[in-house]
Amino acid sequence: MTELELMRKKIDEIDEKLLVLFKERLEVSKQIGILKKKYKMNIFDPEREKQIISEATEHMPDNERKYTESFLHNLMDISKEVQSE
Repeated sequence: MTELELMRKKIDEIDEKLLVLFKERLEVSKQIGILKKKYKMNIFDPEREKQIISEATEHMPDNERKYTESFLHNLMDISKEVQSE
């Protein structure tokens, strides 16, 4: 196996783990959506999103921060969509 193939295999393994966690997150997001509807709460909580991104990127170098912010924004957008269903 070439070095490139080994690295791709590692990425595939990481992706598998991410997808398991993503599925779990979707399920929890559905439950949160049900609770927010029950208690007539807004789906979008800008302060919470800002806090999550701030804490996640606080100690990251600038060249990684923008990717992490993008990832988290996309993840939260999907969660809001699931909560709205």
